[in-house]
Order: sequence, then structure tokens, then C-alpha cells
Amino acid sequence: STLEQMLGPKALAMTYWVCAFSVNQHFSICGRNPGGSSDPVTGMQHPVCDCGSATLLNDTPPLADDGRSVRCQMNKFDDMIAFLSASDPDFAQVIAVDRRFELFGRAWCVAELAVADKMGMRQ
Repeated sequence: STLEQMLGPKALAMTYWVCAFSVNQHFSICGRNPGGSSDPVTGMQHPVCDCGSATLLNDTPPLADDGRSVRCQMNKFDDMIAFLSASDPDFAQVIAVDRRFELFGRAWCVAELAVADKMGMRQ
């Protein structure tokens, strides 16, 4: 395919961390609608999930010595990226940006970019 030709064999042999697949953000919203967000077209409030998953936030016990939740998956990006960077000298951050650049309006995404840059990671 065109993408395979553009990337070449070296890029295709690399391992990638895809945050969207690696972190279950559903655990932060299951059973609730923080902020009461609504559909911008219909104006109807977004329904809440009733699957029964536990809500795991940064203050959900048990807590580590630094006060962060052990079970929360969304508070470990800095630690995971530091570990991966230290473990693999070729580790780099690939940034996929949508056509309208909405990525940069999401605080979590911008924070991940800033942390990786601060650590000196190739981007």
C-alpha cells in the first residue's frame, strides 16, 4: 500500500504505543456524565453508560505513596513514557493529527506532547 511504501521496512518493524488503545478511559466516565455534556446537534444530554464498570479516578483507593490511585489508568502516562524511553533508545512519539487540528484542543493530548518533549523524546 501507499503507507507501507512511504514508511519503509524500518518503520514497519518498530513497536508503537497507541494511547487510545493502551488506556481504558471508559473507567473515568462509566455511569456518569461529568459536566452534563450534551450533543451539539440535538442539544440532548449524553446518556450515561450502564455497563456497571467501576469508576476509577486519580483519587480512587488504593492510593500509592504519591497520592495517585493505583488502579486508575489515566495517571501513569509520565511513568510509562519514561520507562519506554529508558528501555528503548529508538523509542519515539508519533503524533497523528486530525485535519481540523482538534487534537490541540484536548488538554490530555497536549499534556502528553509536552511531557514527551520535556523528556527529550524524539517526536
